[in-house]
Amino acid sequence: MGRSVERLTLSTPLAGSFPISTGARSRFRLGGLHLSERKLLLVAGDLVFLGLALLAALLLRGLFLFGEMHGQPVLRWYWWLVLWALWLPLAIIVRCYDLRYAARPLESAAKAMILAGGASALYLVVPVVSAPLTRSRLAWFLFALFAMVGEGLWRLAYAKLIRQPNLSRRALVIGAGEAGRTLVETIDALGSAAGVEVLGFVDEGAAPQGQEVADRPILGTWERLPSLIQQMQVDELVVAVESPQIAEPLLNILERCWGQGIAIRPVQLYFEEITGAVMVQHIGTNLFVLMNGQDACYQRLWGAVRRVIDIFVGLVGLALLGPLTPLIALAIYLDSPGPILYRQRRVGRGGRTFWLAKFRSMVPNAESNGAVWAKADDGRITRIGRWLRKTHLDELPQVWNLLTGTMTLIGPRPERPEFVRQLDRLLPYYAIRHSVKPGLTGWAQVRYRYGNSVDDALMKLQYDLYYVKHRGPLLDMLILLETIRVVLTLQGI
Repeated sequence: MGRSVERLTLSTPLAGSFPISTGARSRFRLGGLHLSERKLLLVAGDLVFLGLALLAALLLRGLFLFGEMHGQPVLRWYWWLVLWALWLPLAIIVRCYDLRYAARPLESAAKAMILAGGASALYLVVPVVSAPLTRSRLAWFLFALFAMVGEGLWRLAYAKLIRQPNLSRRALVIGAGEAGRTLVETIDALGSAAGVEVLGFVDEGAAPQGQEVADRPILGTWERLPSLIQQMQVDELVVAVESPQIAEPLLNILERCWGQGIAIRPVQLYFEEITGAVMVQHIGTNLFVLMNGQDACYQRLWGAVRRVIDIFVGLVGLALLGPLTPLIALAIYLDSPGPILYRQRRVGRGGRTFWLAKFRSMVPNAESNGAVWAKADDGRITRIGRWLRKTHLDELPQVWNLLTGTMTLIGPRPERPEFVRQLDRLLPYYAIRHSVKPGLTGWAQVRYRYGNSVDDALMKLQYDLYYVKHRGPLLDMLILLETIRVVLTLQGI
């Protein structure tokens, strides 16, 4: 008999045993905040307290500009818009909206207060469209003081607020295999920043009830799901079964849970949400998890805009390259006589290779015995080369690749053919990163340290595939802002 008949007659014991309503569960607690909601709350609080600080400073000094109608004071809305437009990119650059740091009260408050002081100082020098704080040093001092105190107190309150149990989502993981274990360990590593309380596992395998996986109990088999959802006030179910297809009995009960308002999430998408990376080692044969579903016209339009940006950045880069090249060349030659530029073959879009140039940062003939990953304490790196790598100036000649179209500003970093052949054999879905143009900077570069092993390559692949799936203007802007932080903090090797 087909599944549709079984569903209509509710003849399976799992479907028939599910409670008609979960209203009792919702009366006792809130449903919890998702990561995006937590981040939105944090941003909104920052903007509100900044706005209030500016308003209070202006009121105390009587610095409102007067309009012509009735001689009444009026607010210039763009004063606040400019302030917020200044704050947001700076906050992203210094990672004020990384929820892992926002969950640490003192660190988050200190960082926000320092940023508020810096932002208020920068706001002071914005001409015409900023509030008239320059008329009084006291007014600016009050604004900076109110902004710093307000941001600090808000961050302390936020860190305490998100630890409240009512704001955490309560989850059960269906499947106690490697995928489920990996997810729970990742959630534990994120701590309160994840906003998830994993109550335990439900598994149909041979593991007995009560056994623990990743410090969480196996609470029973699928038959217990309806009662567990009621008893434990579950908000969501994460499906981490190892089989590529969900078994018919489990499918029936998941459908009923979904109909009762319980969120159902596959483990791969859940992992993406909390980490910004793809769970590539646990995708199996589910290739479609990697597809983005974005409109083709949207991608083409954004691709055309990106090409214009690449050409502009390439031209600006060439203008910088002219005066800097003699200075860098002299420093390289005096430190280690030999060629100034170093050319390498890299793998680009579609698996096609191209030439990439860099200022030489290693001793001549550093790879006479074959290609080897560079290490943080690599003895082949020269003194000037180490400085060039930390400042990323060694990558400056690659602006030529932007103009020729072999690279773009943002995308997965191109790898060498020798390493690509090795990694393609060892890592699942590695070739998919070649479906887009390689970039000067990328999601993996701002989210993970420099890699020099297969394990590092696996971690970077998870971020690269996330970028391939979710690429677009907002993610590109975020990567660009975070790249500024990486460059300013000298995080190269």
